[in-house]
Amino acid sequence: MDRKHFLKSALLTTGSLLLGSAAIYRYLGDRGTTDTPLPQAIDKIQDGNMKKVLVVMSAGTKCGNTDRLTDAYIKGLVERGHSVTKVYLGSMRIEGCRGCGVCQRLAHQCAIKDGMQDIYPLFAECDTIVMASPLYFWTITSRLKSFIERLYAISTDDKYPKKDAVLLMTAGDDEDATFEQPVRYFRLLNQALGWNEAGVYCAGDCTGCEKLAREIGKEHLENAYKMGLAL
Repeated sequence: MDRKHFLKSALLTTGSLLLGSAAIYRYLGDRGTTDTPLPQAIDKIQDGNMKKVLVVMSAGTKCGNTDRLTDAYIKGLVERGHSVTKVYLGSMRIEGCRGCGVCQRLAHQCAIKDGMQDIYPLFAECDTIVMASPLYFWTITSRLKSFIERLYAISTDDKYPKKDAVLLMTAGDDEDATFEQPVRYFRLLNQALGWNEAGVYCAGDCTGCEKLAREIGKEHLENAYKMGLAL
């Protein structure tokens, strides 16, 4: 092989190795910090002597921005003395509502037998429901939407159990209208279901999965912690 072809081959090989190393680093980094192992579906964090709080985290990754924001909020709840149960929707199989109406004819039992069967009793006994979601296509995740849809099974004449409700969100954007749609939906939901809005926190300007590391501003974590402490 002449010198020219040798150098070309060496450069191609080196470039492939560097690219491969970056891809492997990202894969292992993501696997080690977010995707594997999947967090347990239901984590009973604390049995306190104040409010019973059900936290529904709908991001698909553990230790990502939404999960970290949620845990900062939970830290405040724990220090306050609340009972806290955290549900990872990303570790469960939950379908959307089929609109079959079986639940309204058969003692409010949903016809779909999936992860929601484990959540229904937790929801029934909680005083406060905390819904945490990254911004996906200008709204909440499909996982969280499915959870909300399936609450129809426990309604009676379109009436729902009274709850305090909190919304936690993250996004890469940080514009005036970034969280407009999901916050509007959250408030409409509270009005329709008869819930009381107990807090909204939206953390913008986060670094998402497009980068090697997910990052969220420390000020967001501190603010979420104070919100949890104030509940």
